[in-house]
Amino acid sequence: MSRKTELAKNTAILTVGKLCTQCISFFLLPLYTAILSTEEYGTFDLLVTYSTLLLPLVNWQLDQGLFRFMLDYRGNKEEQGKLFSTLLLSSTIQSIIYIILFVCVEPFLKIQNAYFLLLYVVLHVYTALFLQFVRGLGYSVKYTIASFISASATTVLNVIALAILKMGLQGLFLSTLIAQFLTLLYLVFTSKAWEYFSVKSIRPTVFKRVGAYSIPLIPNNLAWWVVNASDRTIIAHFLGTAANGVYSIANKFPNVFINFYNILNLSWTETVSLHFDDEDRDEFLTETMTSLFKLFAAACFGIVACMPFVFPILINEKYVAGYDQILILMYAMLFRVLVGLYSCIYVAQKNAKKIAYTSISAAIINITVNLILINKIKIFAASISTLVAFFSMFIIRYIDVNKTVYMRIRKPIIIGSILIGTMLIGTYYCENKMIQLIALCITAIYAVLTNVDMLKSGMKLVKSRFGK
Repeated sequence: MSRKTELAKNTAILTVGKLCTQCISFFLLPLYTAILSTEEYGTFDLLVTYSTLLLPLVNWQLDQGLFRFMLDYRGNKEEQGKLFSTLLLSSTIQSIIYIILFVCVEPFLKIQNAYFLLLYVVLHVYTALFLQFVRGLGYSVKYTIASFISASATTVLNVIALAILKMGLQGLFLSTLIAQFLTLLYLVFTSKAWEYFSVKSIRPTVFKRVGAYSIPLIPNNLAWWVVNASDRTIIAHFLGTAANGVYSIANKFPNVFINFYNILNLSWTETVSLHFDDEDRDEFLTETMTSLFKLFAAACFGIVACMPFVFPILINEKYVAGYDQILILMYAMLFRVLVGLYSCIYVAQKNAKKIAYTSISAAIINITVNLILINKIKIFAASISTLVAFFSMFIIRYIDVNKTVYMRIRKPIIIGSILIGTMLIGTYYCENKMIQLIALCITAIYAVLTNVDMLKSGMKLVKSRFGK
């Protein structure tokens, strides 16, 4: 199987599950925004945000290390067992320590709904570990099913709690926790984890080796938290939880876009790591990088062009202020995609320190810009600081990666994307539906023309599969 076919196959498998769950979750936005106040949604979003801060501090990113080292032991069940057994025990010890510290510290912090923050983090420690375990075993379909269970169970239980049982914010908390627990149960049984776990397989040397890779990822993830999530903390502090609710809804649309990138990133990371030493590596990376940029640029611009028509239908009018943030956040996410595509080189090289350094620099830029602007331009400070941070991070990683690996985007593609992106800035805020419709048509033509080769390849692949 060729590298491109392998990448396309893995991505397609992962996309099917994600597409279903995203559609379900996305079209239930009207329910969430109608039932929950901006304050309630802002509170829920803030606690989820804090959990993403706590997770790397609790699990030390050992789940990422598990996946990366399992790639080196594909088909070697004994070595995989040593990795899994050691890291499962470590994760359990770390979770227990987290629970003890949380119980001791919480009375002084007086966190509202603290039980959710405690349980959500512990569940995520295990679901993250088992997700990467399944992925490391090469079970892309099972990984996809787990993601589907997580999203669909969360959505169904949220609807039951909010619309039927009328439980409000507490229902949202409870249903989210149950959905994570169901996902964990599936992962345990589908991976047959008991066949890999043995007390005799636990090795301190394995923990030391994986930890040397994973622990430098902690500041990287904290930096990502600053870039992605500190916006909400700053907004909540300076502007209130209602403003955070508006900003959170604005992020729903960019999140759909970035979630599809996350699907591809799973197979892209694996493909780059497995084929990093190939002779034609640089040619493959440049060609694939250009193709992926064309795809994601078209998707980004397409979502922006559709927003004037989609946003009023899906979102309750009390969240209307979020519309102005979406274009800025979408462009920020496009640069985030580029950052992620380049970071796969660091993963392949097992160079976690470089990942951390570049992420920390972006985090500093993000929080600085945000604090300087928050009192002057309100919510816009959050979206603009996110855009500036990801753009800066892209430039840093682009320059650094190309010192050792030739991996660039073709110039004509960059120029075309700049022209379309600039046009959409003018049409997005003009409030003239006819002009916005013309912009949508132009964007659609651009998307087809720039990705025609990929569309043809996709059609051939589908025909060959059906032919068989």
